[in-house]
Amino acid sequence: MSGIGDVLWTTPLLANLRRAYPAAHIAYVVRTASALVLENNPHIDEVILFESEDLVWQLGFLARLRKRRFDLSIDLICSPATAIQSVVSGAQTRIGFDFRGRKYLYNHRLSARAANHGHEVEFNLFPLQYMGIPVTTRSLVWKVSAREEEQSEVTWRSIGFPREAPVVGIIPTGGYASKKWPLEYWQELVGLQSLQDLQFLIFWGNDTEHADAQRIASVSSARVCVAPASTLRQSAALMQRCRGIVGNDSGPLHIATALQLPVVALYGPSRPESQGPWGERAVVLQADDVDAVCCRRVDCPDPVCMKGIAPARVAQALLAELASAESA
Repeated sequence: MSGIGDVLWTTPLLANLRRAYPAAHIAYVVRTASALVLENNPHIDEVILFESEDLVWQLGFLARLRKRRFDLSIDLICSPATAIQSVVSGAQTRIGFDFRGRKYLYNHRLSARAANHGHEVEFNLFPLQYMGIPVTTRSLVWKVSAREEEQSEVTWRSIGFPREAPVVGIIPTGGYASKKWPLEYWQELVGLQSLQDLQFLIFWGNDTEHADAQRIASVSSARVCVAPASTLRQSAALMQRCRGIVGNDSGPLHIATALQLPVVALYGPSRPESQGPWGERAVVLQADDVDAVCCRRVDCPDPVCMKGIAPARVAQALLAELASAESA
């Protein structure tokens, strides 16, 4: 898997597998860019990095995988590449879904239609039913280490938020422009009178997002701060200190749900019923007429579906989520 959210959505499967097989050696094949999701995860023993699309490298990867002689493989992606990896792993028990021709590379085939009835988390948990393993947890797993905790404490003090002030993290980032709430809407949100008692911390990833964060902060520099440059794991540890999160559909947003923070998620082309924030402490906002105006294209040049989410509505939802969390 390559997406941060995609890997996070498999962590409940790992937790249930570990409970069923406490003495097993559990390995996870993952692309390098998203391997950080699995750091400190107590339910796996080994991360096997898939590092390159180069054919020569992949042949070497398959040779190394072959030597491992695994007993069981579970393929959640079932692409031609992962189906071949499943066979090469040496596993006598190969579980996969019935996608086209590669289904014949699995000797235990599951119905993708039957599994695809809701969220991606439920899809990933589907093999457990076939294996006779009870689902005892559906919670996402992101483990902040003690060192990350210490680093976040130092960073938080350096930002200088008043101790008594509630801090809300905002995530204006996104993998596609069509998934991003307009910049001017973020500027309006942090300036709303109804949110004057809140402080805001803006998370960002690349240079363009940093520039956007600075533009948002310029509206109210006394109450809005831009997070310092950091890794995604460091940002997650900092995020954990926030009272709540508002953000676009993105990897960091799904990390916030894994941390069980109150979340207000802004959705456009993605379908929240299958790819929305996973957890009871999250609310999804979409344009009222999203099915009529949204083309569902991530390359949409004019994402009117995101423009249909008013800042005042976001503020109302945020205050409601914070109040609910406070009473709980």
